[in-house]
Amino acid sequence: MPPGVPLVYGLPSAEALEAAERGEIVLAGCLMEAGPSPRWACSHCQRSLGWEAASSHTEVAAAEDGLTRIATWNLRDCPSPGYAKAAEIVRWQEKLSADIWLLTEVHRDWDSSSGWVSVSGPRRGDSPDTKRWAGIQTHLSITPIHEGPTDAPAAEEALCLARVQLPEGAESRSVLVACSVLPWGGAGKWWPGLPEKYLNDQQAFVLEHHIDRIDDAWDRQEPIVWGGDFNQELRNLTSERKAAHHRLAGTVAGIERLRAAFDRFGLRPLTEGSEHLNPEAPTIDHLAVSEPVARCEATVHRPHYEDGTLISDHAAYTADVEL
Repeated sequence: MPPGVPLVYGLPSAEALEAAERGEIVLAGCLMEAGPSPRWACSHCQRSLGWEAASSHTEVAAAEDGLTRIATWNLRDCPSPGYAKAAEIVRWQEKLSADIWLLTEVHRDWDSSSGWVSVSGPRRGDSPDTKRWAGIQTHLSITPIHEGPTDAPAAEEALCLARVQLPEGAESRSVLVACSVLPWGGAGKWWPGLPEKYLNDQQAFVLEHHIDRIDDAWDRQEPIVWGGDFNQELRNLTSERKAAHHRLAGTVAGIERLRAAFDRFGLRPLTEGSEHLNPEAPTIDHLAVSEPVARCEATVHRPHYEDGTLISDHAAYTADVEL
């Protein structure tokens, strides 16, 4: 089953109709039956999904002494600071207590108690300037690594790259952090500058640029943390999933392409076996770290409002590493 999108009730606005056309929401009509209503639907077949966050009370243990917690989360549609959704995101950031956040679909002016934020450049097309694909947030000292003029602006806008200085006593003086977003099926309509038509070509175009940028910035000694929303599963469909009419998120070639990218820098993808927000689908968001600092697989969190409604159409992922 593909990842879910919000199920929207009531008379749709023009904006909602456009979002439905893009596959970002499913319109549920104006009539609601008595009792709890489904809140999520399959973006492919548009049928409602019967799952949502089970409890509003989620306890999260702190990282062990000597370990650094990293996290990635797609906030969905770049929420503005100060609004109700933003307050809930901040609450979950505090709950998950990550030292370094890799945020995707983030607001240019994102502000929370989790530290200073560096974001990728403006998105091209008709998106407001405040909407950015990627950002890095941390309490640690951070130095953004900006690119000058580039022949691949559509790929550059989907990368946030920074060097984070580690506390005294850490194994390394710094860690290179990269937050990426890769195209999804149909992204070309909303993402000017991508190669036309084929998702596989669009993926390769953006990923190759990100690989080159990371390679240029890396000092060959410091560890690397690379994550974000890659819109790509890392496992191919099993025969059982094919028989159940599941779709592969991304492309078959994209699996090996992304694995090869992680291998190039000696990274272990800690999310390889992780679930998406929908437990029946593998994740398309990933956290990969240098093999020597990896200590455990990623943990999946499904941040939600107090009533159990999910905050984003993506889960959040944390992992504790020995930097």
